[in-house]
Amino acid sequence: MKIETHAGFTGPHLELIALSEKVSRAIPPLWPLEATVAVNPFLGQTGQSLSQVSALLGRIGGMRVTMPNAWYRARIADGRITDADLEAALADAPAGAPATVAALKAAAEAEDAMPEALPTIAHLAQEVSGVDWPGLIEARIGAWAAGYFDAGQALWQVTAGRGAYESWQIFASRDLTPEISGLAGFAAHVAAQPGRARVALSLACDALGLKAAAAESYFHQLLLGLGGWAQLARQRLWQAEMDGRAEPITTDLLTIRVIWDAALWAQYGDRIADRWAKIRATHATPPRATAAQMAACVLQDAAERAAQRDLAGVLEAEVPERAEARPLLQAAFCIDVRSEVFRRALESLDPGIQTLGFAGFFGLAHAHRDFASDVSEARLPVLLAPKLSSTATAPSAAEADQAARFGARAARAWGRFKLAAVSSFAFVEATGPVYLGKLLRDALGVVPRATEAPAPQFSAEFTLPERIATAAAILRAMSLTQEFAPVVLLVGHGASVVNNPHASALHCGGLWRLPRRRQCTAFGGVAERCRGARGAGGRRHRHSA
Repeated sequence: MKIETHAGFTGPHLELIALSEKVSRAIPPLWPLEATVAVNPFLGQTGQSLSQVSALLGRIGGMRVTMPNAWYRARIADGRITDADLEAALADAPAGAPATVAALKAAAEAEDAMPEALPTIAHLAQEVSGVDWPGLIEARIGAWAAGYFDAGQALWQVTAGRGAYESWQIFASRDLTPEISGLAGFAAHVAAQPGRARVALSLACDALGLKAAAAESYFHQLLLGLGGWAQLARQRLWQAEMDGRAEPITTDLLTIRVIWDAALWAQYGDRIADRWAKIRATHATPPRATAAQMAACVLQDAAERAAQRDLAGVLEAEVPERAEARPLLQAAFCIDVRSEVFRRALESLDPGIQTLGFAGFFGLAHAHRDFASDVSEARLPVLLAPKLSSTATAPSAAEADQAARFGARAARAWGRFKLAAVSSFAFVEATGPVYLGKLLRDALGVVPRATEAPAPQFSAEFTLPERIATAAAILRAMSLTQEFAPVVLLVGHGASVVNNPHASALHCGGLWRLPRRRQCTAFGGVAERCRGARGAGGRRHRHSA
């Protein structure tokens, strides 16, 4: 993949390129199913106030970022939000907010008003042509993106190894759907675009008369309208930046979307020019919150103050002291809710047993290369980058390693044969009954015994003093610095999931970042016998603790 430089661009074009890169970071990342994780939807607006974000997203996305007024009314009525909370929120409110508590309560009684987004070029073209261009653009970009972002499900990837813009240009220059829908010469228009995405973006903005003043707002709007693909691209950018790499995929998507607008402008521009000029002018002005948006933001502030007050009361409550200064046993479990039953059962055996909850990877941010695998898997929360590395492929197990690799290749070839377009139906007809035993085992939760593999070993760079320092840091993070029990346990857990694309959401909050794998346990120390599709083969991913 070629990374473009900034040589040869004019000053205005450099401004547009800089804004495209800035806006790509205003989009919140979306993690794929194999490493799903909850992300703050306002991650790209952390430097702005709630009222500013409310005005921005209302203008470019028609979104309401606060709760419905009925939600605030109910909390005011039952006393969870007090007049003191409302007064405190009003004291810190920006200009334009309701002046009194009574006015704020009156605003909460009003009907909800949903903001209306500014129309894009595609919406303007839809109005004059009757063709659903916004929907068609989203569908055609989605048809390409589904293949481009494929993580191994597809049997063929015709554009593998190419950048996003180059891949789309090949796809769209052969796609006749837009022309069938009425956009004449679209394939030729795409084929005639420059091969460099930044050049194509600059020229498309010139055609639309889009200058830097309006570009940031409009670029943001276009990325929000891509059906979630921009969020997935942002996640690729996030990962690249954690690894110290450049990744133009999000700005490539923006270029693709602007080229669509330029093609529509070439056909409908004379009929939508006046409205587009007014919309451009609006995008060039800072977004301003309406009175209703401002009141809702103040009500949200009051609700959060009420929640903080309740939490402070809980934290300030006295905690009963333990009967013994030194526990008989300490066990640190993953904070996954499914560990709670084990913690409570263990505590019930003896009052001297103390359990703790901690992030399941126990602060050991490392990447592991499994037995018979060339893939280094980051076994830690997806928002972090690994600092250590380990491997389960020992030189003494070379023959077993090679045998496992051959077995994995055979399993993959057999799987592709079962899924191929020609052989899949005949395969089911001929061999379906043979799988009865496997179906019964799966239904009963019987897990076949995994092949033993060499124990994991940290790299030689992880010296003994560093290991001691790491262990000390982990214990401090868990507040285990004194009154140690005679026995201290760090307890991990495992799972077995078959044929569930949402598997990572079922395991420890999706803590692991394992491409094309079934995620499960949280703590790398219990993964000695971990088998997976990218290790020694097989579709299951299971652990022995």
